[in-house]
Amino acid sequence: MRILTLITALLAVSLPVRALEVLTTIKPLGFIAAAITDGVSEPNVLLPTGASPHDFSLRPSDIRSINDADLVVWVGPELEGFMTKPLAKHPHALTLTQVPGMPLFNYVTQESHNDHDHEHEAQAHGDHDEGHEGHEGHEGHHHEGVDPHLWLGPTQAKVIAKAIATELGKQDPANQARYAANLAAFDAKVDARDEVIAGQMKAVNQKGYFVFHEAYGYWERHYGMSSKGHFTVSPERRPGAKTLVEIRKALEEKQARCIYAEPQFSPAVIESVARNTGAKVLLLDEVGEGVPLGPDSYLQFMQQLADAFAQCR
Repeated sequence: MRILTLITALLAVSLPVRALEVLTTIKPLGFIAAAITDGVSEPNVLLPTGASPHDFSLRPSDIRSINDADLVVWVGPELEGFMTKPLAKHPHALTLTQVPGMPLFNYVTQESHNDHDHEHEAQAHGDHDEGHEGHEGHEGHHHEGVDPHLWLGPTQAKVIAKAIATELGKQDPANQARYAANLAAFDAKVDARDEVIAGQMKAVNQKGYFVFHEAYGYWERHYGMSSKGHFTVSPERRPGAKTLVEIRKALEEKQARCIYAEPQFSPAVIESVARNTGAKVLLLDEVGEGVPLGPDSYLQFMQQLADAFAQCR
């Protein structure tokens, strides 16, 4: 009997442990998850390339992917409202806007909470509602309170990484040390890249720029930048006529040198407003569509965003 028990125990030890299935709603969260699961598994991303979390509709196959995942990582109802119902009974859904210690910014109160960014962060100057009709669009579900674009802040990204590593360590104690080591490596790499990018961003703020939609606040506050304004609060809302007149006037008066469109939302209205003003129309990829998923993809994402901002000369 003892021999049988010993053999059973040995077999249990030698059997391969099933890798946890990690599912993130959007690609940037997949970048961070991939750094933490490196050497253990590869995360999956729910939204396909080009899809926007602002207006995504789940298919039956998506519901199956959610139900099959051991851990689902999402920002929260502020961004992916379509996930609220399918995640209501999921045992392991990591809601990032509810992670303790997450530095959050509130659009309405214009205040940051739990914000402990490092020494070169400066509060962005100027009013982010400048160049837009009052608080038009703030009734939209994802822009009436918390700014949900957490992955655009290096400090927030490290909190996300820690939350993922902690949750995976609980579910998969056999690989807990690996997750912890990956987290330490991620933090160190992000800090190193952050220092380089901080130098790049100093010059950009002096040029003046407009963004297509109000998504870059975490990045801007972290690096002491501030846009002159935005075309729209939410991508699915068309900018108002008054907004367009004000932006064109600002461009003609050379208050801004650049306008940043986005790959998935680059309406002709931007080209129209910029025409004959001398302003450059550039692209910002807020979700890293062109970045392949891998353990160092978040660093690549940070750099491509910095390089895009730095094109404003």
